[in-house]
Amino acid sequence: MDLLGPIVEIILFFWAPISRHIGYFKDLNNNVETLKRKTEKLKRKHDDIQAEVDNAIPVGKRQKALVENWFTEVRNTENEVDSIRLELERRRICTYHWSRYTLGKRVVEKLEDIKKLNKKLKVKGVFHEVAESSRHPRVLEKQTSLPRGQQSTSERTLEEIWQCLNEERSGIIGICGMGGIGKTTLMKEINNRCTKTRDFDVVIWITVSKDLNLGLIQEEIGNRLGMKFDGNEDKGDKLFTRLKNLRYLLILDDLWESFSLVKVGIPKPDKQNRCKIAITTRSIEVCNKMGADKQIRVKTLTCEEARNLFYERCGDVVLSSEIRPVAEKVVEQCSGLPLAIKTVGQAMYGKDKKELWEHALWALKRSLPDEVPGMEPEVFLPLKFSYDCLENEESKLCFLYCSLFPEDYVINIDKLVRYWAMEEGFIENVNNLEEASNKVYKILERIKDACLLEQGWNYRYVKMHDLLRDLAIWITSPSSSSSSKGLKFLAKAGEGLVQPPEEKLWREMGRISLMRNKIEHLRITPDCPNLVSLFLNDNNQLRTIHSGFFEFMPNLQILDLSNTCIESLPASLSLLTNLRALILSGCRHLVEVSQLGKLEELQLLDLSGSGLKSLPQGIASLVKLRWLDLSFMRDLIPNIPWDMIFGLPSLEDLRMTGLKHVDGATFSKAATMTRLTSLRIQLSNLNGFIADDMFHRWFSGLRRFHVCVDYQESDASRGDPYRDIIISGCDNFPCGIEGLIKYATTLWLINCKGLTSLSQILGDSKNLIILDVLQFSGVECIIDWREVGDDAFQCLERLYLRGLPNLEKVFDGVASQPNTRLQNVRTIQLNDCHKLRCLFSSNMVEYLHQLQELFVWDCSEMEEIIEGDMLPHNSFPRLCFLSLGGLSKLVSICGQRLTFKSLEEMRVSSCPKLKKLPLFSSSILEIKGKIQGEREWWEGLEWEDENAKSLCSRIYEVSSS
Repeated sequence: MDLLGPIVEIILFFWAPISRHIGYFKDLNNNVETLKRKTEKLKRKHDDIQAEVDNAIPVGKRQKALVENWFTEVRNTENEVDSIRLELERRRICTYHWSRYTLGKRVVEKLEDIKKLNKKLKVKGVFHEVAESSRHPRVLEKQTSLPRGQQSTSERTLEEIWQCLNEERSGIIGICGMGGIGKTTLMKEINNRCTKTRDFDVVIWITVSKDLNLGLIQEEIGNRLGMKFDGNEDKGDKLFTRLKNLRYLLILDDLWESFSLVKVGIPKPDKQNRCKIAITTRSIEVCNKMGADKQIRVKTLTCEEARNLFYERCGDVVLSSEIRPVAEKVVEQCSGLPLAIKTVGQAMYGKDKKELWEHALWALKRSLPDEVPGMEPEVFLPLKFSYDCLENEESKLCFLYCSLFPEDYVINIDKLVRYWAMEEGFIENVNNLEEASNKVYKILERIKDACLLEQGWNYRYVKMHDLLRDLAIWITSPSSSSSSKGLKFLAKAGEGLVQPPEEKLWREMGRISLMRNKIEHLRITPDCPNLVSLFLNDNNQLRTIHSGFFEFMPNLQILDLSNTCIESLPASLSLLTNLRALILSGCRHLVEVSQLGKLEELQLLDLSGSGLKSLPQGIASLVKLRWLDLSFMRDLIPNIPWDMIFGLPSLEDLRMTGLKHVDGATFSKAATMTRLTSLRIQLSNLNGFIADDMFHRWFSGLRRFHVCVDYQESDASRGDPYRDIIISGCDNFPCGIEGLIKYATTLWLINCKGLTSLSQILGDSKNLIILDVLQFSGVECIIDWREVGDDAFQCLERLYLRGLPNLEKVFDGVASQPNTRLQNVRTIQLNDCHKLRCLFSSNMVEYLHQLQELFVWDCSEMEEIIEGDMLPHNSFPRLCFLSLGGLSKLVSICGQRLTFKSLEEMRVSSCPKLKKLPLFSSSILEIKGKIQGEREWWEGLEWEDENAKSLCSRIYEVSSS
């Protein structure tokens, strides 16, 4: 009996695992049913959480890493359960003991895994919020135009890249090919495709270019992630800490040399983090050194694709039976390169003579460039032909001139006017600077049409593709057979130089650009008999220039030393008797400019933002000076010799913003400048302003002006004006100010007093396009139609009224000729007008047939937007956006039911008494309609039409506020 107890314990000890293993075999059928039931329940939980994530992401959030890990485990478990099911079906739950045992064991293990996954959901706080805030969009879309066609080379390559991004084994992907073949375009398509998936937490696009700058790469990645770096911290460590918690796609566009990911702070992609890096490069060696797991060669277009693209660019001229055979040989010379095909095709657009096509074919076959690293013959040959086809020498030189700016530089066209147009003498061949500017715009448009330049941020900027810049540098290099006297350039912009090039390299050059380098001293005396333009600007460490530096530059016409640290100019500057443009803007350490009077040919002088405390001696001798910028010379002493400045006989463009001690009396004296066409001036006050007949004749003749009264502008606001007036802090408007305002196209009135109605100063404003009234405390009415001219406000497009606490009416009275009033208004915005009870009278509505956007916010007493119930038929026919907010007393938009036929979007916030919506066009709402507002407001709306309620419900969104 004494042994019975231990024996029982031994039996029980071994029985637990034995019974468990027997259960694998015996309970298989029951466990399979349990597994099926619990798997389906787990999937429902997964779908519910996924729905929460999907709802959070569109409002600027991103999925938490813990949630993503849980999703991954659930998917893996589901895959394994599916595998078990297939095995069971295949074996049909056979009686073969060992197979039944192993399957039973796998089923029990999966049941335990599901139990653990469910347990994770119950951990406090982990799944309370499935997404977290993300201030920056996951993907920034890129503008692109990929040649389409399901079986096209581009589409196949695109799909190959996309497939690699979804493969575990491909962490770093290299996209290789010659310049201009379409690598960047393909990656822009990939970038945009990521907006439609949730594969990555963030997509980061970095354009690297030739001059590899790891610090700049770190800054750009940091900016994309919303990070800020302190001066002493390790950027790499900080980036690594942030990126290791993100599933990122990093696109490195135009990489020319390899670099260490660890040094920059980029976690290497692997199967665990599932991150990806995509590189576009012209070098396979770069791909190898970067450790690319997959290399994709971007191929040239097939003959048929190339022919189709070429014919699309050439137009119908290729339909001619005489030209077509030659055209086919021309397109063959483009070697299937998209950029070459486009540029050559554009060059031949409309050429309907066979001889021109035969000449083109001859030129393409024989104009082989000299040796260029890599595959340049296939690229430079057709691109140079496009350059050769530019219609005149002016266009060619303008194209080449753009290569003097750094790579990836967005070129301000007005700089080209000041540099190249002045150098070329356009100023002498036209009546004024504005006509010269127009001519440059026309020439640039021709070059853009030939696909040799791209538009920059807007029409005032252009950008040069890096391949085309390489072409221009090759054309202008001394070793090129294409280069001739005057066309030899030394373009070393943005190359990180700390020393200037050797003197022997300067001698043959016609143009030299050393801008954006790190040169500190110019201790050389180069012999440059042919030098016409010299750019030393943005060398922000440049402090000293040798006294004889300019001694042997007899033909120099353009000199840019802006944004350098020079304190004075060398004496040899006075020898530049042919100098036409001297740019010293941003030279804040500059305290002395001597012997300026000897520069008798000078036509442009830019001293803006310099440290000069007085105007240079001899400025009165510059009788050919046409452009003078004195803006933001904050140290300039009060006793400015205005009579001397206003007496410059040839002056056409004068800029004086950011200066102290300029009053209305000084402004009145400016009327003596009879040749002036453009003026930018900032006045401290309007004291002494007199607008006599001579002033009106002079002011009305200005093509451009920007007049600012008592308003502090920053250096960043220095754009070229059109016809702008800003008046700030004015309590009493001087007599004659209305005669000044009537010529303006844009008027800002800020923090002013002294008027109850603006009709007194706006009575003849027939040119006004934008009117912005801000914090005008005394004004009760904007326009009394009885006090203004018949054609006033016929050009007005945008009206902004903000912070007008005593405003009771926007418009008063009846217009004598209403058909011309407000006929072009497209945008109206009201904010903080707390006495205003309604915005429009019913008879005003018919004159607003162009209104497209209406914003009314924080007008606490407003009860109706439109007063009255007798509205014209088809009111507001073009209104597409309506925003109402902070209108606590707003009861209705109008007394009668309105139908907005073009309304696409309506936003409502804090309008608790607004119970009815206007009627919408169902066709527009179904396509692109949107209604936003608080949930409580939406649920309290009153509906007269169930169909309207049903339609609006489909496009309603809860506002994020």
